[in-house]
Amino acid sequence: MKRAVLYMRVSTVDQHPETQLHDLRQLAAQRGYEIVAEYTDRISGVKARRPGLDEMMKEARRGRFDIVLVWAVSAV
Repeated sequence: MKRAVLYMRVSTVDQHPETQLHDLRQLAAQRGYEIVAEYTDRISGVKARRPGLDEMMKEARRGRFDIVLVWAVSAV
């Protein structure tokens, strides 16, 4: 079973990471992934430092998980 982490980011106060979290947990279950951690940042994407992302990358270097699941929306 693959070990997965979930990464959510929102940049405004009227956005809620819980929506992303629900979808990502559902996707992990459908694919048979074991969720080993969840990381959330409430910060603009243009910021160089994101605490949740930084922590996730530290854990990636330690080999703590196999796959990252993220939720994305693209506006055209």
